[in-house]
Amino acid sequence: MRQKRGGNSMIQDYECRPEDSDHGMLEVIRTYQLPVPEIYVKMEEILRFAKLEKEQNRKPFCTIPFDHTLEAGAMGGNVRYGNETAGPRAEKPICQSLEELKAISGMDFDSGRMKETLDVCRELRKQGEEVLFQMSGPLTIWNTLIDVKHILKGIRKTPDQMEEIFGMIETEMLRLLVEVKKAGVRLVSYADSAGSVRILGPKSMEWMTRTFTAPFLKKAADILGDDMAMILCPKTVFALIGTDLGKRGECPLPGEMTYQEACVCAIGKAQFPSQMCINRSGTKITNGKLMTIEIKESHA
Repeated sequence: MRQKRGGNSMIQDYECRPEDSDHGMLEVIRTYQLPVPEIYVKMEEILRFAKLEKEQNRKPFCTIPFDHTLEAGAMGGNVRYGNETAGPRAEKPICQSLEELKAISGMDFDSGRMKETLDVCRELRKQGEEVLFQMSGPLTIWNTLIDVKHILKGIRKTPDQMEEIFGMIETEMLRLLVEVKKAGVRLVSYADSAGSVRILGPKSMEWMTRTFTAPFLKKAADILGDDMAMILCPKTVFALIGTDLGKRGECPLPGEMTYQEACVCAIGKAQFPSQMCINRSGTKITNGKLMTIEIKESHA
């Protein structure tokens, strides 16, 4: 883990490992010959896929959605749904400038893939299933809508404009979190793989953490309340700690269990489990303590 210095911070660069990659989704598609794109866009097929994937990979929850293009698609982005060897990914960007990005409407929760996905969450909860909703961060969402080079340049050259754009995406992400909670979901994961220190650079990563990430998580905590937990990606955790906007904590566990089981156990006890990548389905915690993080106030 290399350390990179920003303004007054030292942000560790977390490098994803092979065990962090979730290849289980594609294996389930191939094994059961599931139909694409139906498994991403139709409620009945999404539901079937989610339950099969949980069973196949021995998870304590159903993971929804199966990729990181849902939010951008709900904002009008172009998504290619892939096949049995590659999952959904961005097609041609719909925005060519930051001005066009600012003009995009908010997420549509009442139609299309987003509606079907939220309906699946409700149905799974009715059936007694635990659900993990995978929420993407701003850079990951924008990666489907615009060439990210415009974002990186904007952070460096026009931070005031970017602060406004970050404020807009924050509003949409918080709206989504509310809808997810309404659907009965108790567990959310948050990751922004396109917004790592390696991509942004130390100075821009520090700016984004102070301007967006910490304030967003503080507001998300109000929505989570005592009913939900949000699992943070190690990249986000290192950015919070490196900028002194996150403080480590612990959540006691009743015994040895997998990290995924520990995150379910943490619901109602800790808002931000943050020990490792959530994709490590078989990794066990043996010391009876789940690492968490507390978000401090940001003074951007």
